[in-house]
Amino acid sequence: MGLCSMTGYGQGQAGDELVVRVEMRSVNHRYTDFAIRLPREYAFLEETIRSVLSANVQRGRVEVLVTIEDFREDPRTVKIDWGLLHGYDESISSITKRLGLEPTNRVDYLLTLPGVLQPMAIDDGEQAFLEGLVGEAANAAARALVDMRQAEGQRLTVVLNQYLDDLDRGLGEIATLAKTLPLEYRERLEKRISDLVGDIQVDPNRLITEIAILADRSSIDEELVRLDSHIVEFRSALMEDEPVGRKLDFLLQEMNREVNTIGSKTTHVSIAKWVVEAKSTIEKLREQIQNVE
Repeated sequence: MGLCSMTGYGQGQAGDELVVRVEMRSVNHRYTDFAIRLPREYAFLEETIRSVLSANVQRGRVEVLVTIEDFREDPRTVKIDWGLLHGYDESISSITKRLGLEPTNRVDYLLTLPGVLQPMAIDDGEQAFLEGLVGEAANAAARALVDMRQAEGQRLTVVLNQYLDDLDRGLGEIATLAKTLPLEYRERLEKRISDLVGDIQVDPNRLITEIAILADRSSIDEELVRLDSHIVEFRSALMEDEPVGRKLDFLLQEMNREVNTIGSKTTHVSIAKWVVEAKSTIEKLREQIQNVE
């Protein structure tokens, strides 16, 4: 499966006469966050949807919209509160009479007043039937969502590997250059000493010792090895069949740390230039993985 993005969309539908539609939209988020919108009378369906989401999404914010349409010949009806309806009607008649207004046909208006129309209670059989339909529609939506997230993850993988290739190429060049640094340090040190003392003889053993100390302090071999190891681990993580966003973020922190250390240990022009480029590439990698599950 490989890398999975946190951005995606999925839609599912179930039922013939009683139709349930579920839409899911996901975006990047530091944690797992589900926002489910349901009509109040169907609030009991939330747990079914949440269970489906938990089985398919490990990270990201997912917004879910559920719509239910009843096309049955004998649909679930609403209950009319006749007492409340008559009360509203009498109050409106009193207001009309007192203010001297012309009477109007107000049936449509009365039906919109709070509490007049109430949905009939859903019995256990109807509830179980709805839960089954919602589960079917939600699973279909989740599969479509995951498919889109995986497709986006594959595109991200290509981009990330291109950036890693850039790092690898530069790393190979710097590793080759690093092998020549001790000789370069020696030549620079000898020239500096010659400029300072002229023809005065310098103890060669002392010179070798100073060169060794300087080379050791300026050695970047360990940092290069660790950086290469982090790149290999990063590539491996891209192929894992589980959420790796946090792992990739940690690896980038370590890669950045090694590059900073290399930059602080040597002032070689070519290495300093590569350090700037490497930090820029790592930042591009960091921007991309913000959307990785």
